[in-house]
Amino acid sequence: MSTRRYFKIKGKNASTKKRYGGKSGKKWTTAIDAAQGTLKKTGSMKEAKQSLRKQALSNARKLFGSI
Repeated sequence: MSTRRYFKIKGKNASTKKRYGGKSGKKWTTAIDAAQGTLKKTGSMKEAKQSLRKQALSNARKLFGSI
């Protein structure tokens, strides 16, 4: 049995990376991406602006904690 130091990952697919400590978890959604997605979906500037503010607040809470 090989030690962890000399262990090499043979495949480089997503499941292998996740199993051996690759990047995993939810990615952050920027406020601009959220607004663009809403604008494409609904076509409403008002809803896009609301989505931007909502996502910006959510990201701020993740960074600095709830106020």
